[in-house]
Amino acid sequence: KTPRPHYQEGRQDATETSSARATSFVPGIPLYRLHSFPLLPLHLKTLSNSAVATSGFRRQSTVTSARFTLNSDVYKLHEGTTGASLGSGPPLEGEITREEMTGMYSLMAAIRELETKAGDLYLEKIIRGFLHRCNGQEASIVGLESALTPGDELITAYRCHGYTHTRGVSVKEIMAELAGKATGCSKGKGGSMHLYGPHYYGGNGIVGAQVPLGAGIAFTNKYNETGKICVTLYGDGAANQGQVFEAYNMAALWKLPCLFVCENNLYGMGTSSTRSSACPEYYTRGHYIPGIWVRRNNVG
Repeated sequence: KTPRPHYQEGRQDATETSSARATSFVPGIPLYRLHSFPLLPLHLKTLSNSAVATSGFRRQSTVTSARFTLNSDVYKLHEGTTGASLGSGPPLEGEITREEMTGMYSLMAAIRELETKAGDLYLEKIIRGFLHRCNGQEASIVGLESALTPGDELITAYRCHGYTHTRGVSVKEIMAELAGKATGCSKGKGGSMHLYGPHYYGGNGIVGAQVPLGAGIAFTNKYNETGKICVTLYGDGAANQGQVFEAYNMAALWKLPCLFVCENNLYGMGTSSTRSSACPEYYTRGHYIPGIWVRRNNVG
């Protein structure tokens, strides 16, 4: 019988059979280019070295990297009104290693398992209060993290469990926080909407309030000449907040190292974006800041 995934300190079990094992996860320890441990069963990690019997001879699979080409419809560009431009956009071709691919996939799977278990505990009333899960948005979370350096700053809205994990917080600390335990990453006082981690300024419960805070973090980085950027996330439900546009203005005026990201999942609570926004093309609304639309659920 296949056991249900369970959670232990320092390890997210991603077993598929009773004999499968998971690698350890050490919070805050940078690893490879994801600076989060690939949570893989060992039989998956050794797949490239497995022998395959074919017509009487053995063939060794040694693929360690591959080149990829993205379709041209994965992004759209919008230039700022001040002439600021992103140029020709991001490259559509590149090379990715097998370790990176399996690492990103397994991290997405770990986030999904975390959120699934959190939903179970919520129904059992072990988790109380609000519970905002990110099911279906794992690709954007992992894709964003894979593009950052460990020292870059991140601040998000309240749908923050996945981002907290990719920033280096263990599953056990996140689950403990959701359950209101003192061993949680916010000492049990933050709950689902207020998780924090290394270079992660948390989920924020007030809609849109994290956007000017992100601009402030970026100002600190510029003032101290750290070379870091601050990635500031908000949802389509916060896109019409006045403070969002005020933060845009300050960021453009002072040329702050800040990347504003709108996670458009098409609904703010129960309201469709087409019913709440005269212009739901949020990437075109930076005015002084050039924008880019990226196709959802594509980790690339």
